Amino acid sequence: MKKLALVAVFFFQFAHAQQQDSTEVVSPISLKKNEVRLDVVSLITKMRIHASYERFLNKDFSVGLSASISESNKEKKDFDENFDRTLPQYEVIPYLRYSLSKSQVSYYYVEAFASANGGKYKTKERFVEGGNGYYQAVENTYFDVALGGAVGYKLYFKDKFAVDLFVGMGKNLFNTDKSPEIVQRVGASFGYRF
Repeated sequence: MKKLALVAVFFFQFAHAQQQDSTEVVSPISLKKNEVRLDVVSLITKMRIHASYERFLNKDFSVGLSASISESNKEKKDFDENFDRTLPQYEVIPYLRYSLSKSQVSYYYVEAFASANGGKYKTKERFVEGGNGYYQAVENTYFDVALGGAVGYKLYFKDKFAVDLFVGMGKNLFNTDKSPEIVQRVGASFGYRF
């Protein structure tokens, strides 16, 4: 009889503990699994359109895809006047983020990313015409893939409006004689979670 009473007590304790866990308060933001963002700082300072989509898998992990197109007149001028060897024009970045904080409303995170990037580059080539040799800058295109990491901070207002600040870098892997060796990942994005 004592064993039966002891089993009953453990059963009710376990059932009560399960009931408490199931009535746990769920943050309204955790029910929203999608987010779109636009990097306003890059748009203003570099004339780069940088948009992102992020899908939240759970409270700790998310995956996303960013794309950017650069139309900076200053960068084009520096490239045309041979101050820069490369002119990055586009970038597609799939990424994985891990939240370092318990809160879902404001948190720090780390990110691993891959960057498929391309643009123009210049090389100096030697030409010989009529017995005279000269050097000339020759323009070509490049494509490369970089792997890298970033850290960031994200803050939500009214459980749907996001501010995302991040900084990181990656290293191009294949055509570093043509592409930039380092790919920067810096931005301040504003977004909407739904």
